[in-house]
Amino acid sequence: MDTHNLYLETILKYSYGVIALNQDKTIQLINPVIGKILQISDESVFVGQSYDSIIENYENLKPLFSFIEEKIDQELTEWSGEIELMLKDRHRLIYCQGATLDVENRNLGYVIIINDISKLHRAQKKAAWGEVAVRMAHEIKNPLTPILLSAQRLRNLFLDKLDSKDSEIINKTTKTIIDQVASMDSMVSAFSDYANTPEIKKVSASLNALVNKAASLYDNQAGVRIDLDLSGDLPKLQLDKDAISRVLINLIKNSIESKKKKTSLNIVIKSRIVKDEGIVRLTIIDNGNSFPTNILDQVFEPYVTTKPKGGGLGLAIVQNIVEQHDGQIYASNVEPHGARVTIEFSIITSQRS
Repeated sequence: MDTHNLYLETILKYSYGVIALNQDKTIQLINPVIGKILQISDESVFVGQSYDSIIENYENLKPLFSFIEEKIDQELTEWSGEIELMLKDRHRLIYCQGATLDVENRNLGYVIIINDISKLHRAQKKAAWGEVAVRMAHEIKNPLTPILLSAQRLRNLFLDKLDSKDSEIINKTTKTIIDQVASMDSMVSAFSDYANTPEIKKVSASLNALVNKAASLYDNQAGVRIDLDLSGDLPKLQLDKDAISRVLINLIKNSIESKKKKTSLNIVIKSRIVKDEGIVRLTIIDNGNSFPTNILDQVFEPYVTTKPKGGGLGLAIVQNIVEQHDGQIYASNVEPHGARVTIEFSIITSQRS
């Protein structure tokens, strides 16, 4: 039994979440990492609880504990799986692995190991989409130049030589071709930007100063009001100023484009230091159109867009830049209507950079 307890005490020190259950499937031990992964302020309240009591108080954790219960009831010695959880309006992908503690054919309980693989999952998807973007950019770019040159040649050859009616037709059709080529060329550039995000160059910078500068670009935007609520005690962060400015401008522009017709738009940008979490949090909130609920957990994925003519790469590039800064970005809706984008930068990471 001493060996058993030593084993449990050792694994509880791991950098991923660990839960130890006794034979009755009641939580016996739990490590602090579980609290961080499952967004629980005091994970110790789980000790001594059963599945049912946990699910009763934490409905959002039901998929996880139902999965654990199912695997234990199947009497498997080892098992694993991925579970999606909604934690504080954020979709998280959790990897769960379990094993029976069996000593001399006696079941002493179960050990459950939990890890948040959301970032890894996004990185894998990003790599796959990056490869698609490179191929698409290559396949689209090749024919654009000859198409453009052909349209320009038609204009040069016939525009001034035909009668007014035919000349007007040539003018309209070739202009349409040239405009569409320019649009596709812009889309190709977006593909390339997503697939080949430039390496960032971090310097010590004030996030508030970058917010002020980005917001000032929209001072005279009709029907739009931007209120800044910026904390004066933010530490300087290690940021690529150009890249973060691009993020801020993109997000403000998205908010403005969500403006409802014949209404004014209010945008509130807040910055706060959250000392107990070791982060600086920036939120951009507007009272425009909300994110469609069916794509809320996908808004940062490539080619997902709410705009009729959107390419769906703007927010994907924004997420790339934030993650290059070891930050995290989330989207959520606000009541009765509106959207919120939250960015979190690690203070510790910034100070070490």
